[in-house]
Amino acid sequence: MSPARILRRIVFCAPLLAAPGANCALDAPPADAGVDLHMGVLLKVYPRTPDIGPGYHGCQTLWARADEGWETLGIAHYANGRVVRIENPALPNDPVEQCLVRDGAVLRGDPELCTQLDDMRFESLPADCLDAAAGAIKADARCVRR
Repeated sequence: MSPARILRRIVFCAPLLAAPGANCALDAPPADAGVDLHMGVLLKVYPRTPDIGPGYHGCQTLWARADEGWETLGIAHYANGRVVRIENPALPNDPVEQCLVRDGAVLRGDPELCTQLDDMRFESLPADCLDAAAGAIKADARCVRR
């Protein structure tokens, strides 16, 4: 293989080989994770979208309550505050997982789908908006999905 071809492969794969950023190795949501309910299932998101700034390098994870633990539904990987790739362990062979975006340019995957990657952030409510006893979201002006 030519040196130029090796270099192209390294440059293409570098975003996948980079060291994990902040919050990329969480097995369970922290206490201050965002919350939501979907069809009676408790969902948690960390970090919440409003807490992700333009310089964020790391992950945002979506979990669902499963038995006595948590199941990871999705992991959004960020670079410079933008979603660059999404892992979807709950849906094998999801076309979104083929996407790789850097600086707004689609490097891999379906361009029509992958250009929308940054819009696929996980929204949630503040952690204290869940009324656990009632299994419902509190009626409070602060409890807005963001």
